[in-house]
Amino acid sequence: MLLDNVAVDPDAQGSGLGRRMLEYAEQAARAAGYQAIKLYTNETMTENISLYSRIGYAETHRAEEKGLKRVYMVKVLS
Repeated sequence: MLLDNVAVDPDAQGSGLGRRMLEYAEQAARAAGYQAIKLYTNETMTENISLYSRIGYAETHRAEEKGLKRVYMVKVLS
């Protein structure tokens, strides 16, 4: 499953809401029968990349698309 976008209002950042949304997406992917969840982010979003890494996502590759430098990540669901 591709997780297209996760966004948290700046006033709510740091509250754990983003992590809960990621957990929900992972549960939905499992329920739909997916074995992995993929996402990408801009390489300048280092805090996001760090969070994704801490919760089990692994970087697969980097690429530039439409002028954006993206980091692609995947998490195998158990």
